[in-house]
Amino acid sequence: MKNMGIQLDLFDANEELAGKLYELYEKTPHREFKSHIQFIVADSLQEAEDKALTVDSEYWRTKSVRSVGVEYAWDTFEKIHFSYRMCKSILGLDGMSED
Repeated sequence: MKNMGIQLDLFDANEELAGKLYELYEKTPHREFKSHIQFIVADSLQEAEDKALTVDSEYWRTKSVRSVGVEYAWDTFEKIHFSYRMCKSILGLDGMSED
């Protein structure tokens, strides 16, 4: 029953992020998705692009911003987390704490 509270908290967080989640991604020369870089929470695409500009003023040359859903963010998290854990294991870093 402990997990029920966590699940409700995650549901509330998902509701709060609906329509406000954007992804900064690396693009191919044809403007197609190449790889994930980071997620941005913003009220609009323009605000998300402005946030990307503050980090890298020339992001638009090799990167782009797009609106994504919370489910996509969770899927990306799971893939990255799995890859991270596998890499950590292969490098013999299992004993190190996760920050």
